[in-house]
Amino acid sequence: MNKDQAYHQIALACLKTLRESTSANNKDQAQELYEAIDQGFQSQFALVIAELEDAKQRLNLINQLDPKRHSLDDAQAIASATGTAH
Repeated sequence: MNKDQAYHQIALACLKTLRESTSANNKDQAQELYEAIDQGFQSQFALVIAELEDAKQRLNLINQLDPKRHSLDDAQAIASATGTAH
């Protein structure tokens, strides 16, 4: 997921919170908005962590390749294999 997509998801969460807010005062409404922003960032952060773990696993697999039995093509196949879609 790119930056624009991540920001778009967070903005949608904020708009939904503002639209559905039942708070009577601005302080409560602001707190609801802060919570929506926090939740949005947490979910985007979880995606980044998942992508990082996938990249780490791929690098470990490439590192374990035996140069006598494997080629650059093998490493490239590991690097370009389709993983978890976000």
